[in-house]
Parts: sequence; structure tokens; C-alpha cells
Amino acid sequence: MFALTWENIDLEKRVIRVEHDVYCKPKDEKGRWYFGTSKTINSNRKIYVSDTLLEILNRYKLRQEKLKKTYGKNYIYYHLE
Repeated sequence: MFALTWENIDLEKRVIRVEHDVYCKPKDEKGRWYFGTSKTINSNRKIYVSDTLLEILNRYKLRQEKLKKTYGKNYIYYHLE
């Protein structure tokens, strides 16, 4: 769940693709977390979205877009390195 981004969520097809894991590097003094490939092939999967979850995701995405406009350059993005 922590490795999901909007790129993994297809709201039109109502599918969430699980393709990554999140991990930390013990020697990273900044305590950052990283995206990596899933541990096994079976870890990659599709999850079909229910009506309730679809509504929640759509609302959350709209809220996130409003916050980006409100905070502009002060909006904090987490990104892949």
C-alpha cells in the first residue's frame, strides 16, 4: 500500500496494479524510504476497485489537486530517486 502512486491506479478501468515494494536502506543517514521491485513475481497483482473505494479515491484525488493549487510551490511531493 505504501508503494502505490496514482500511476498504479486506473480509475476508469477500476484497477489498482501492485508492482512495487517500499524499503529502507539501513545506511541512509536521512532515513529515507525507497521504491523497489516486488520480492516475487506473485507479488505483482491487480486489485479490482469496488464502488465505495472508487468514490473514496476520486474524492481524495480531487482534494489532492485542490491542495496542490492552494499551496503551489510549498506543496510537498514525494518522488522516486
